[in-house]
Amino acid sequence: MMEPGGGEVQHPRRQDGSGATDPVSSMGDAEKRLTALYPKPLEGEKVPISFLAAEKRKIGWSPEEGRSVQIGEDTEIEPLKRVREINEVQIFNWLTGREGVIELSDREMEELLALVEAKNGERLVFTRVKVKGRLKAAFALEEEREPRRWLLSERLRD
Repeated sequence: MMEPGGGEVQHPRRQDGSGATDPVSSMGDAEKRLTALYPKPLEGEKVPISFLAAEKRKIGWSPEEGRSVQIGEDTEIEPLKRVREINEVQIFNWLTGREGVIELSDREMEELLALVEAKNGERLVFTRVKVKGRLKAAFALEEEREPRRWLLSERLRD
């Protein structure tokens, strides 16, 4: 493909060497996104969760390590960028049957705690909604739908 300036447009290649550029190229990507330690559902995708605990932490972006790092009493803040306080919420992800972590702002944390207090037998669901072009964490309560129960005798007749 040629660029208007005359140069050729280079498409990023995947690590496996294929030329696929589709961001959600396989179902495995979607499963990883929803079942990882830090679940990141797309807009409209829902992850059933249970609230376990929350802790306020101070973090900053480390360009040397290429990731966010926790700031302790002996951590040098000078090389870090975007130093901020977040609420780290431990959840139980019902899709995987394992614990996970969600990082929330103070406002999102207040919304979550209000839903946890109001919960009356409903299932807590984590999703993300687009606000001003960015995906923000959102929580909702849904009625629990149990699978249809079968008696063994009914299954044997079929």
